[in-house]
Amino acid sequence: MEQKERQKREYMLPDMDSTFRVFGAHSRTVNPEWSYPLHKHPMFEINLVLTGTQQFSVERTSYTQQAGDLLLFRPGDQHESRASGGEEMTYYCLHFDVDEPSFRELLCRSPRCFYPSDSELAMAIRPALDNLIGLTVSQEAVLRTEARMHVLSALFQLFAVLSGTLSKLNQDPVVLRNSELASRVAIMLEEAVEDAAIMDDKDTISSIAAAVGYSTSSVNRLFTRAFGVSPRQYLSTIMLKKAKLLLMDPEFTIEEISSRLGYNNIAHFSRQFKRWTGESPSRFRDRFHD
Repeated sequence: MEQKERQKREYMLPDMDSTFRVFGAHSRTVNPEWSYPLHKHPMFEINLVLTGTQQFSVERTSYTQQAGDLLLFRPGDQHESRASGGEEMTYYCLHFDVDEPSFRELLCRSPRCFYPSDSELAMAIRPALDNLIGLTVSQEAVLRTEARMHVLSALFQLFAVLSGTLSKLNQDPVVLRNSELASRVAIMLEEAVEDAAIMDDKDTISSIAAAVGYSTSSVNRLFTRAFGVSPRQYLSTIMLKKAKLLLMDPEFTIEEISSRLGYNNIAHFSRQFKRWTGESPSRFRDRFHD
């Protein structure tokens, strides 16, 4: 009772466990004849024109990018680009992936991919992008640990402003309702992993679909639209993340980890982990503790 009376107030941050990955961020100046062929990839992409003009096609819709204009597109979007206007063009490109559910859902919810230089989103994130561009061009981030930490700081600043601005811009009631359903499904998938309640992937997703009152096909469609990956892919990501965290803890045997993740036997878990990572659980553990 005395301890309770002494403690008048307490503030705590929520527990957070999120991962993001950045791939091939680069600034590039190209000649007037430059082009990049039609392609797609499993990542989000930010593309910013710094000087000149770029003709961009995303999912068969064409956009003309002038200096300061921004493109933000989702995993799987087919796109191609070329310099136009008969002059050199400089652009900055950032590929990234995130597993934080609410941020990922915001990115996938946006109905637009083209943001002119004077749009709210382009102006909001430009300072963080300029910071990243400066770090990219300086090449210090390749050599110095301190500079790499500055890159992480700039990325977190970019993601914070990006998520806040997208939250304000995307308020369509139907989209919000569907997003709430997808978020519920994401939480239930995470709880299933945490509680070691994973059955077969299909059975787990079917059970969750029944619990939220939708058909499995509807849940698959709405979830994929909201998160950019299917419920099954999302489930695999959570399982792999949990498996890696447990393997990093030497107190658990691989057999115990297999059981905690809901596998019937260690052989099944080992095969699945190798499919995910290309290496066995024991090899991952040895490499982590080398």
